[in-house]
Amino acid sequence: MSKKALVVISFGSTFADTRVHDIGGIEQALAAAFPAYDQFRAFTSNIIRKRLNERGLSIDDTSTVLEKLKEQGYEEVILQPTHLLHGEEFEQKILSLKEKYATAFKKIIISKPLIVDEQDYNLVAAALIAQLPQCEADEGIVFMGHGTPRDNNKAHGYTYLKMQSIFDAFGAPIVVGTVEDEDQPNFDNVLEQIEKRGYKKVHMYPLMVVAGDHANNDMYGEDEDSWKNQIEAKGIATEGHLNGIGRYKAIQALYIQHVLEALQK
Repeated sequence: MSKKALVVISFGSTFADTRVHDIGGIEQALAAAFPAYDQFRAFTSNIIRKRLNERGLSIDDTSTVLEKLKEQGYEEVILQPTHLLHGEEFEQKILSLKEKYATAFKKIIISKPLIVDEQDYNLVAAALIAQLPQCEADEGIVFMGHGTPRDNNKAHGYTYLKMQSIFDAFGAPIVVGTVEDEDQPNFDNVLEQIEKRGYKKVHMYPLMVVAGDHANNDMYGEDEDSWKNQIEAKGIATEGHLNGIGRYKAIQALYIQHVLEALQK
């Protein structure tokens, strides 16, 4: 039998809890769904890998993993990114590898990030809504997304604004924002919506695969300029939920579906 490998590629995290439950949750779900494939982990963030290496934890980038698989005689390789969107990280550090390794294996398949097309948006929105607590009439949900430094969101319609419109269509009491001030909707937009809707309390979640630095510091940290403290300064109560969406079974099922779709092409 040919040797088959499934490489689960994440941005990475320096937070042990999120590596275990958010990234690890996706990896475990994929391993259970595809037992015929040996599974490997790769992180795309150079900074995170460097910091983890300083702590004695070595995690390879994708190219290094592929080189090892080539040396070990693997013939079929599937690359499944856990990245949220089809952005620069996916294009430059994953998608660009297909041509380089096209002849290294009999088959190399690159699956897609969590959200790429219209169907993905609707499925992710429904999966997230299913995980949320039941809110009182004067309560809402705030999702903090990362945002993106590139303009592909506006150019292709793959935006956090689009996710907001889908939540609205579902009738969910959710406000979406991005940690990047130059992106839309930013925190000022979030605060405006919270006040406009008359929420007295908001549950705060990261709209990110992992609950890392942005979730623990920018969203719900103790600094004066954290979203938590700026919202509470307006007299609105908050409750933080510091878990990435990667640990939700319904989200993990979507990554499994992406692999199945990639295998059928």
